[in-house]
Amino acid sequence: MANTLPRPPIRERPSQELVEDLCIELRHVACGDYDLPTGERVVAHVREVAAIHKEMRSRGVDFKRRLDVLSEETKWQVLPLLEDCVAYPQSLPYVREMDGIRRTLRCQLCQKAERPVGAKLFWYCEQCMHTLVEAVRQRSPVQGIVLFRTYNPECRCSHASDDTVLAADSYIDQLSGVCERCIWEEIERRKGGEPGAAPNGDPATPTANSGACGGPPSVS
Repeated sequence: MANTLPRPPIRERPSQELVEDLCIELRHVACGDYDLPTGERVVAHVREVAAIHKEMRSRGVDFKRRLDVLSEETKWQVLPLLEDCVAYPQSLPYVREMDGIRRTLRCQLCQKAERPVGAKLFWYCEQCMHTLVEAVRQRSPVQGIVLFRTYNPECRCSHASDDTVLAADSYIDQLSGVCERCIWEEIERRKGGEPGAAPNGDPATPTANSGACGGPPSVS
């Protein structure tokens, strides 16, 4: 079978073809945005979007109507995605769903807000991280969160004892949890502060029946 001929450079393609190429590249960005900000494949598509857009602008090509159709087809906000691609790396092109939430950053607990880009442990928004703390502290189950204790050290954080209440996402296949201290450390890390401080800045004291981890660790 003969090799596929390379595509002509962007500047040599017909305008209508460029419009469709733009839509294809935007789809690639949207489907690969979980690899942002540095994934090579998605960044290559982002740069292709910017190059096509630059050429179409120089020709005065009207592409917005086609992007409106693409938005209707995908239920994505495509024009803001294009704007973020053009502004990259100052803006990260995470595709937004019709409610304005960036799909990859959607909180996995409430589904109504966004987690930070660098979130660890739980892909939850800030409010849901505090909901998680209260669930552990009050031993009160919340839909989407599993609370448990375990004798197996491999299934718990390094500070935990057999009596420590742990939390985990309900969707995970292998149950492994973290304690209240771990959650506080993640909350403080997101703020850019020192791990372990309570929200009011005061040294925290362990809560009752918290096991080895207790609440946020004291700071000296």
